[in-house]
Amino acid sequence: MNEKNKITFEKFTEKHIAEAAKLALAELEAGKKQYPDLPDGDFTESITGTLHWLCSQPFGKAAIEKGRLIGYLLFAGPWDGFFGDVKGVFSPLGGSAFSYDCENRGRLASMLFASVAEEFVEQKVFSCALSRYAHDEETAKSFILNGFGIRCTDTVRKLSEFNLPCNSYDGILFKELPADKFNEVEYLQRGLHKHLAGAPVFFPAYDFDKWFENWIKRESMHIFVAESEGALIGFISIDDDAENFITGYDKMKNICGAFLSENYRGRGIAQGLLSFIANTLKAEGITHLGVDCETLNPTALNFWGKYFTPYTYSFARRIDERIGD
Repeated sequence: MNEKNKITFEKFTEKHIAEAAKLALAELEAGKKQYPDLPDGDFTESITGTLHWLCSQPFGKAAIEKGRLIGYLLFAGPWDGFFGDVKGVFSPLGGSAFSYDCENRGRLASMLFASVAEEFVEQKVFSCALSRYAHDEETAKSFILNGFGIRCTDTVRKLSEFNLPCNSYDGILFKELPADKFNEVEYLQRGLHKHLAGAPVFFPAYDFDKWFENWIKRESMHIFVAESEGALIGFISIDDDAENFITGYDKMKNICGAFLSENYRGRGIAQGLLSFIANTLKAEGITHLGVDCETLNPTALNFWGKYFTPYTYSFARRIDERIGD
């Protein structure tokens, strides 16, 4: 193939960062045009910092055509037990970009993955995941055809456009929970984790008590709750940052967990709690609200999809480890 003959691949190093940042910013600007709810901040420093960090990681390739960078794909890791009992790696948002001047960006994405994945298998790394912009259907299709599946999404909404009615609910109180009361949502978190362990999500079990002890100590977290007759029946947790550099925007908050007791579902209470949170954040000068949501979880996907716009998808692939035998 002529395109393949013109493109060469080399180890991504510090010398590629300036050009790589331009490619990443071009993809971000395309995303902003597609999704006006994205914050209009300057993310140059965040993207450049991500690229410097990924340079220190073992897996990353640059695609060169006629002496210029036209694409790159970088991964952090590896870590043990990454989506299974194998070593795995992850490419965050900004960890890959493909030039819009390239005639076939999907083909370029596939070629870069093939070049990097060959090194994965040599090092017995058999699980890989990456985050990409949701608007980029050309490269998304390429990764799907390379055996990846979508497992989660980042979504966003401008709070100025968030005008849910804050109805009154008989006997239901919405409030923010003080930090010294975070432990009171333990049984709700257990309910959430039980839900995620079941079909079709199948998240593996782990030491919940240890995880919860660390979770309630997160200094940047806020927890909003719904209360009925003195008992907590639901919660939504908010944090400053989530899974990508966009979530670090200084006027953006991010929903990182939510659960409503089954007996209270179907009455609009979750919507009411979300409306209470949106109004509270707007009063504090926050302009954007995001949600990190597993697409494997249809209950969450259906709820958040009513109010938020997906702007990233995270893809994952498990390589058959028998190839390393």
